[in-house]
Amino acid sequence: MTRREYRHATDPVIVQAAEFAVDELKKLSDTGIYSTLSLKAIRSGATKKADYHDNIYMTIELASPYFKSGKESEVYEIVVMEALDGDRRKSFAIDNFPEMDEDALEMFWIEMVERKRRNRRDIFEKWTAEAKQNMPQTVPTHYKDEL
Repeated sequence: MTRREYRHATDPVIVQAAEFAVDELKKLSDTGIYSTLSLKAIRSGATKKADYHDNIYMTIELASPYFKSGKESEVYEIVVMEALDGDRRKSFAIDNFPEMDEDALEMFWIEMVERKRRNRRDIFEKWTAEAKQNMPQTVPTHYKDEL
């Protein structure tokens, strides 16, 4: 079994893995509140070959104005796994997901609902306009008084 190989926090393998993990983490919130997360620092990094993945272990510091703790930043343990097969797909694991402030979550939730409502309204308006354009412009063959 191979041991972890500790690397400097500025090592390109560590930096790329940390950026990948943060980018993926930003996508995991329905409301979009995780989009406020940013990588403040990489505290440590290590790599290890495993049977099916290259594993990159990191301690990173994330920043957001909306952490439930009220702190500007928090520290997380993350592992990025890169498959050893041909396509080298990546995935990540995190020790604990960031907990966000409830008032901020509600604000982001309301904005998400409003954004979806606007998008839905735009789609319906587009469909209505298309239907009107495609409607045949024919003269009725019978008038109501003739029937």
